[in-house]
Order: sequence, then structure tokens, then C-alpha cells
Amino acid sequence: MRSVFALDVVFRDKTQSAGGADPLPVCRSPNPFQHESDWARFGVEASIKADLWEAMKCHPDGLTFDEIIENLKQRGDNHCKHEGVREELEENPYFFKLPSSKWTLSIFRPLKWGFADKAQIAEDFIEALSLLPGPELAAVASRKVDDGELEAAQEFAKKHGVQRVYGTYKELAEDPDVELVYVSNIHVAHKDTVLLMLEHGKHVLCEKPLAVNARDTKEMVNKAREKNLFFAAGLWSRFFPAVQKIRELIQCGTIGEVGYFHADFLLQMGEEVKRLYTPEMGGGALLDIGMYPIAMGSWVFGQRRPDAVQAMAVMHPNRIDTTGVVNLRYGERSMSTVTYSMALPTAPIVGVIHGSKGRITIHDKMHCPTKITVEIHGKEPFDLEFSPPEKPPEISHGDAEGGWNFEGSMGFVYEAMAIHSAVVSGVKELKDVSNDEMVMLMEVTDEIRKQIGVTYPQDEK
Repeated sequence: MRSVFALDVVFRDKTQSAGGADPLPVCRSPNPFQHESDWARFGVEASIKADLWEAMKCHPDGLTFDEIIENLKQRGDNHCKHEGVREELEENPYFFKLPSSKWTLSIFRPLKWGFADKAQIAEDFIEALSLLPGPELAAVASRKVDDGELEAAQEFAKKHGVQRVYGTYKELAEDPDVELVYVSNIHVAHKDTVLLMLEHGKHVLCEKPLAVNARDTKEMVNKAREKNLFFAAGLWSRFFPAVQKIRELIQCGTIGEVGYFHADFLLQMGEEVKRLYTPEMGGGALLDIGMYPIAMGSWVFGQRRPDAVQAMAVMHPNRIDTTGVVNLRYGERSMSTVTYSMALPTAPIVGVIHGSKGRITIHDKMHCPTKITVEIHGKEPFDLEFSPPEKPPEISHGDAEGGWNFEGSMGFVYEAMAIHSAVVSGVKELKDVSNDEMVMLMEVTDEIRKQIGVTYPQDEK
């Protein structure tokens, strides 16, 4: 575990006025509309929320409302109305009210995380999570004690600063100290693992896909609601600043009425990746790869259910899909087309949103984007770039660019901030990864699988 959290470079920028020390240290940073600023790098849009982020990031012990207003004035934010500030503080989970009635950023509040499995994606996520000041890495569990699983979990814990290690998920679920569990095992095991954690009163963040079908997804969602616990899919793309900006541009009518979205997500992964070619393990390209462009299309069209679904696929002898094309129609005037593959040479992963006034291009890598281009008819195109936070040099555990297991994993910090803040603030569901939408998306993939002829043993249970 790092001795100083990596975001210290953001929070430590305290300055003094010419007349001596400010009574309230003020964090100076560039104009929030410059993309290298804190709000852009950490997923906080340019708004009252961004102003509050700048005002409060130096004050983990909190500020009173009057102190916040004074801090905003010192930063030159005199345009902020008191009513808007109070409303943002009370309604946005990024902010937390202390018993002293002071306000602080929710990421400063402690929360004990547990980890069900030690997959490569968990290794990337835990490193990004560790950049935040509030999370405590309480425990990790392997799925079993033998076959070297427990030893691997012990090594994972030692490497990433996790306090305790368990040989079964049940032991993790029974740990009274753990508040929130990140589930990252294989998706055919998600349902049982998630239900176990929920039954023991744990909040849950579960990697996508939540399950192999809509029925199992509904069961998890219903259990979380019954237990009044937080539950969300780890659809990390939704929390990237570029993806948030896309939604804002669409809602503002920048490119007019959106009529078409197209995306390609092509990777080449051979049969040595056994789970992808095994029906019993939820294999196939749809749930592993196709879910990304389908979910992006859902985001573009307001997270609503498509009115029609058409799909075709190239099939492997094991009766799983290796390449697919899906058409989704939204109403009478809009549609999306997505192409996905795990068997074609890797190509740029891009998406294009076409509107009546222009288009938005989501550059490679579309599932963890840092750049979009906006083209409005009759005007010069312009780029919006959202550089991720700077990676600490000690993160170097994988073969992907930057020392990660998967390219772009620094962006997990956006998801980590949102989930940590939501649970600390008592939020049970996040609208950006709405559980109702996740059920709907699984119903869409169920329909796609029906059309292309992919079934799993879990479908019969």
C-alpha cells in the first residue's frame, strides 16, 4: 500500500495570499474548462460540482456551509448562488455531511472494501482504488483453498496491501468488518457470489456482465433491493469524463437529433483463452466484448429499451459466437449498428454518433475513451481531450501500456470514485449504471443469443 495516496498531487495545492496565510487555504488550479484541470481528470464536470470540488479538496476534515461560500468567493466563484450550492451538496453523493454539520468530499470518508477473487481486472481496479484517500483494503478471498488458489490470494494481498486473506467467498461474506465487495470472478459465478454477499449484508460492485442471462440478473437486483443494499454493474465506461461529456452534448442538442450510432469492437483472442470458447463458462464474444458497444448505444439513446433487435453471428464449432453484428432500432427514426469479434485482427475500437446537425467520434479506445471529436455542419471540427490522472510509477504489474494488465485501467479511478461516494452517501443505485437498464441490456443479449443460437447450461436452471 502506498504511504501517501497518489491524488496528493491534486489535494496538496494550498496557496497563500499576498497578505499572508489565508484563513481558509484555497486550492488554485487552472480554469476548469481547460482539460488538464482537476475536474476533467477526475470525472467532475464543469458545474457547481466542479467549483465545490476545487473548494473542498484541501479540507478532509470538512468545511461549514459559510466557509464553503467564503472559499468559493476567494477563488473568484462569485456567480455561485447559495441555493444552488446547498442543493448540490445535499443531492450529490460526491459530498458528505459530517455529524459536525460540516461538508467534505465523500472520497475522504473511510469505507472497508473486500475483493471476491484476484483476477487480473481486480489487480488493476485495486491499484486505481488505492489512489483515493478513503478506501480501506480489508480482505480478499480466493474461490477455494486448494490448487494454489489460497497461495495466489496471499500473494495478491501482499502485493496490493490487503489486510486479510480468506480461502472461500463464504469467509469473506462473514467478515463483519467488510462493507462493500468487488466481485470480479468469472461471470457464470457472479450470481451465486453476489447473492452470498448480499445475504450477509454487503454492498456489491460486480464486474460486467452481471450474469449470463436476464433472469439471473433480475434475481440479484431484486435481492439487493429487498436487502436495501447498494448494487451496481462495473460498467466502467460510463464514468469516464469523455462519456459523461457525450451525454451532455447530446442533451444540449449540439449535434441535433441523434439518428444513428455505429461502433466496432474487434479483438483477436485465441482458444488458449479457454473460458471464451467454452459454453459452460459463458463463452462467446457477445457477453465479453459485444456488451461494450451495445451499452454505449444504450447510453447514446438515453438508456432506453430498443424497439427492435436483429443479429447475426459467425459461430465456433463449440456453438459460441466469435463475431457478430447487431442492429438495434430506437423508435421510428433512430438505430445503432455494432460489430464485435474475438476472432479478427485487433482494430481501432471506435464509435460514431450521427445527429441531424453533426456527429461525435469516440476515438480508440471507445470503452475507455480520452478523446472525442465534435463536427457540426458548417463549422470547424474540434477535439475534446480528457487526459487521465497521472499514474504513480510504482504501478507496474502488467504487460499492457503503463504497466497495467489492461490498457486504460487508470480510468478505473473514475468508477472507484463514483462507487465509493455512492455507498458512503447511502445511495443504493446509480442512474448512470441503472439496475433496470442492466436488466434490459441482458434481455437484449438474451434476444441476440436466441437469434444466433447460443445457449448456456445456466439458461436451463
